[in-house]
Amino acid sequence: MIGRWIALARLALVRFLVLSAIGVGIDAPAAAAPLAVVVRDGGDAALAIARLRGQLADLDVALIVIPGPVEPALAVQLAAAGRLAGAHGARAVVWFVIRAGGLAVAIATPGDRRLFVRELEDADASALAEAAAVVARGALRAIADGGTIGVEIPVTRPAEPPPPLRPAFGLELAVGWQIALDAGADAGAHAVAQRSRVTRGPWAASLALTFGPPLRRTSGDAAIELSRSTAAVAVERRIAGIAIGVSAGALLYHRATRSVASGLLPTPATTTAAFVTGPELRWQWRPRSGYLGIEVIAGLDVVLGAPELAVARDGAVHSLGTLRPLQPRFAAGLVLGLP
Repeated sequence: MIGRWIALARLALVRFLVLSAIGVGIDAPAAAAPLAVVVRDGGDAALAIARLRGQLADLDVALIVIPGPVEPALAVQLAAAGRLAGAHGARAVVWFVIRAGGLAVAIATPGDRRLFVRELEDADASALAEAAAVVARGALRAIADGGTIGVEIPVTRPAEPPPPLRPAFGLELAVGWQIALDAGADAGAHAVAQRSRVTRGPWAASLALTFGPPLRRTSGDAAIELSRSTAAVAVERRIAGIAIGVSAGALLYHRATRSVASGLLPTPATTTAAFVTGPELRWQWRPRSGYLGIEVIAGLDVVLGAPELAVARDGAVHSLGTLRPLQPRFAAGLVLGLP
């Protein structure tokens, strides 16, 4: 009987010990990992780092000393602190900077983007190192206790890349069709128009060429074929898609008589040159500022020495009219802009 009671007592004791062990395992908090701290050793604050080791001896802090020069710019120092904290799993990065005989203590916590800086005035080297270590200990202890230090580091947006540099000079090639109202051919003076234009900023200079096919003009009993071609240089000022300019050059008229009535004699085919100048207005459009676009030009040619059309009758020359000295012209075409 007594043996049975002893066995029951032992069983109860075992159950109590097991339950107590389980309870302790549930309630006892896991031991916290030490606070990992990276200390940058730039070579000029060795005494402060040694004193810091002594100040942290009674705290649960794991120091990781990384030798190497400390960058002069704060932004670069913060970037380096972020890299070191990530590489070593540290919550804080400490570095010391010598300034005008004094010492600055800097502690960054990249995880919450905060920075603590304390400036210490010039003093005895030993006293200055001890003061720096005390300052760092206080900040690290606050971090270990779950607090925050210093000020928040603002998030800086990366600088936008500068716009690509445009070349000093540009080149444009244009080809199209032109018509001039010169009172010559019945359908007007048509021509293929080509321009080579050099641009710089809002200014441009161009060489404009037109090549006119022979077109018929009927005047009474005579039929004449007349072609109009030009070669001119132009200068213009651009404002957005509009350009205002002036041109000057040479104008060539080629005339040939194709048929005359009886009693009239055709005069020999001739080519007449004249000086031409005048203003012009140009509009250009390139979709999405691409290379290919369209342009429309309106101008007024002032012709000095406009030729006269004539036929011979009974040994005398009879005029069929003089071409206009003021000749409006219009052109449209494609333009290719080259970088």
